[in-house]
Amino acid sequence: MKKICFFDTTLRDGEQGIGYLLSNEKKLKLLPRLIDLGVDSIEIGMVTDECSESFFYEAASSNIDFKDTYIASLCRLKQVDIEKTILALNRFKKPKLNLLCVGSEIHIKKKFNSTKNNILLMLKDSLEYIINSDYTGKVSAILEDSSRGSFELLEEKINLLTSYHVNDICFADTTGCATPLYVNKLISFFKNKFPDVRFSVHCHNDLGLAVANSISAIDAGADEVQVTLGGVGERCGNASFEEVMAILFYRNEYSNRFKTDIVMKDLIELCNFYYEVINKLPYPNKPLLGKHAFSTCAGIHQSGIKKFPETYEFINPEHLGLERRFYFNRLSSNKISQQEL
Repeated sequence: MKKICFFDTTLRDGEQGIGYLLSNEKKLKLLPRLIDLGVDSIEIGMVTDECSESFFYEAASSNIDFKDTYIASLCRLKQVDIEKTILALNRFKKPKLNLLCVGSEIHIKKKFNSTKNNILLMLKDSLEYIINSDYTGKVSAILEDSSRGSFELLEEKINLLTSYHVNDICFADTTGCATPLYVNKLISFFKNKFPDVRFSVHCHNDLGLAVANSISAIDAGADEVQVTLGGVGERCGNASFEEVMAILFYRNEYSNRFKTDIVMKDLIELCNFYYEVINKLPYPNKPLLGKHAFSTCAGIHQSGIKKFPETYEFINPEHLGLERRFYFNRLSSNKISQQEL
């Protein structure tokens, strides 16, 4: 069975969601729980401001047992950023410098007002600088907006990265515009082209497809998915960790082919702990986590669940440490009273 790894970016991309900014104190509460969960890589921020930079040093000097977890930092292709990131990451046992690369012609022209050759040169200079530095950890790359980039551009980027032994490469659907069909085509093409590269995806939820796109990537051969607890993050959020995991765990067509190091119940408990830490609640209809996820007022459903829960429950909430709720109104069964439940 193939192992699927998880790259959690709750502490970096997740806090870009409006109202989800995390203090260093809150991050220090969440970090050991993510490590204990068995996440392969945890992106704890960017070394771009004093507060974010200090967190790397607070975490490294804490009593946290990092086990075999990669501690990652997203890093722009700027020498000063690379210098600061290397200094911050070198304090960890297993550091991962995650280079933010340009993945679309739109960004080349309209974000950087540049040319493809100049962008490739910027990446080459950054890779040369890292090689000649004292950094000995892992280097990965994320191709920003690659869901809108041409395959020709992406192939050139991957060729350059792999020539510097960067074989951990993520396609980012930065604007959340991709569909499962396109993601499958993208991953399949480049997995066939570069069989030795460890590909992953970073999917945004602007069309409500982040989880579906992540699963499509896994189907096509991706080795890892980037996720956040509760799917929090910029604009409409990221791929929801617990939803992706539930599909891999509960659906036979996935559980028979893939394995992970994540225990489903532990993940749900961590999600609930996360919402406690940030003093928020998931929206009521949030899959798995919302107040109404295992609730019903429909009489037909209530009657069936009373007889055999699996008639209307694909997932038994009790297995996740959760509980079902029945609500009563004119749609409820007149044969069931609240006292009976």
